[in-house]
Amino acid sequence: MKNSTMLDQLLEYSCDELQLSATNHAAAETHYHAVGEWLAAKGSPLYAVAPVIYPQGSFRIGTTIHPIGTNEHDLDFVCEMKVDWKRTLALDVLDAVEARLSTHGTYAPMVERLKRCIRLNYGGAFHMDILPAAPETVRYGTEVRVPDRKLEAWKPSNPKGYVAWFESQGRLVTDALAKKADIEPMPALQAAVNKTPLQRAVQLIKRARDRYFAGRPDDAPRSIVLTTLAAQAYAKQSSTAQALHDILSSIVALAERAPMGLEVRNPANTEEVLSELWVGNAAAYGAFRTWLRWFAVQWDKVLATDSLPAAERELETLFGEDVVKEALRKHATDMATLRKAGGLSVTRAGALTSAASISSVRPNTFFGK
Repeated sequence: MKNSTMLDQLLEYSCDELQLSATNHAAAETHYHAVGEWLAAKGSPLYAVAPVIYPQGSFRIGTTIHPIGTNEHDLDFVCEMKVDWKRTLALDVLDAVEARLSTHGTYAPMVERLKRCIRLNYGGAFHMDILPAAPETVRYGTEVRVPDRKLEAWKPSNPKGYVAWFESQGRLVTDALAKKADIEPMPALQAAVNKTPLQRAVQLIKRARDRYFAGRPDDAPRSIVLTTLAAQAYAKQSSTAQALHDILSSIVALAERAPMGLEVRNPANTEEVLSELWVGNAAAYGAFRTWLRWFAVQWDKVLATDSLPAAERELETLFGEDVVKEALRKHATDMATLRKAGGLSVTRAGALTSAASISSVRPNTFFGK
């Protein structure tokens, strides 16, 4: 299989469209530092427990996408404090973070309390979810405990460990990608061309999920579950199209072997069950398997196309008309440059390409059909 095909380019451009813009990323960084300083200031009631803010989740690993119907991104952060979780009530920590933010003239009207975190609604561009945490006193590693409002108890987690695991799963053995593995206090904005195929595949999987479950988000599988399954299945493919094909094949096979339920745990802390939505909820798991079948069949249609217009129609079904049309516009610009250069050019990924084919990834035959 070629490392760079037309389909790979379209998928790359699609991922660019799903990301936080440079302007919004800069704004998020400004707010991130401001919130951290407010929580940890000497006059803060939290000052004594030395709160440390750090990014987590999709924002930290570079797989954030904007939701359907809005440009508002979900940015996740941890506020880790030096408290003994065995001697501290979980809800007291949530209360303390919420109370501190509520004393700020700007943040007060933006505060929203959720199941495990405190949300700051910035309106329009993004919202910031701040998850209180306490270090795990048994292992003394990066494991933490986080509060659960519904259970009124602490639950195990490991955001930092998960980031390290995901990066190790997705890293290709190249100097360019190795340089991007450095952990920064605030993740730099990363163009899709600089992401690993795993990162791009996760973005596309989440987008296909959001398209399918539009209007009924409560039935949708959690992003962390899809991200974990994708990372576990990823085999260092250099092509996004091939990676997505192989990842999807692996997850389909896994779900078919577990018709009654699938348990997904945090690889960096196996005490944390990520697929808790499916525990005792056959309908939610059934919805996941139904979506997975739809996705597999639809992706097979994409791979079977032999023309750009045909690929456009199938890709729009999966990822949305607005995203795909903008990806095609950027591709057309590339092709115009290619023609001026005599029909051959170097892509942004550094590989020679032409418009000879949509993809060299072979369609799969799912479910024995």
